[in-house]
Amino acid sequence: PGVVLHVTMASGRPEHRGPPELFYDEKEARKYTQNSRMIEIQMQMTERATELLALPSDGMPSFLLDIGCGSGLSGEQLTAEGHYWVGVDISEHMLAIAQEREVEGDIFLCDIGQGLGFRPGSFDGAIR
Repeated sequence: PGVVLHVTMASGRPEHRGPPELFYDEKEARKYTQNSRMIEIQMQMTERATELLALPSDGMPSFLLDIGCGSGLSGEQLTAEGHYWVGVDISEHMLAIAQEREVEGDIFLCDIGQGLGFRPGSFDGAIR
């Protein structure tokens, strides 16, 4: 007779498994922010995201929302591209590191699943 296997997959979304502190405590947040591979990936993804936004090429900076900004790695790329940005993240530890790093954007603790407190049309675009 055949064998029947029952596989239970864990939820792929961390917020369904517990609070953000379980996944991004201070140690993990620092490790993520200092990982050269993660830094490179964040820079490339941010560069590509702004390309896909097809922002006006009139030389004027855009005002962007960085959803899940973490420690501000993507925001640094936005700043380097000449944009202004606001970042939101659910992890206090990631945001504390962003503050330590003195990122240029304004950052807010926010669970986007509970909605954002910005008026429609506040931003020229958003990245995640």
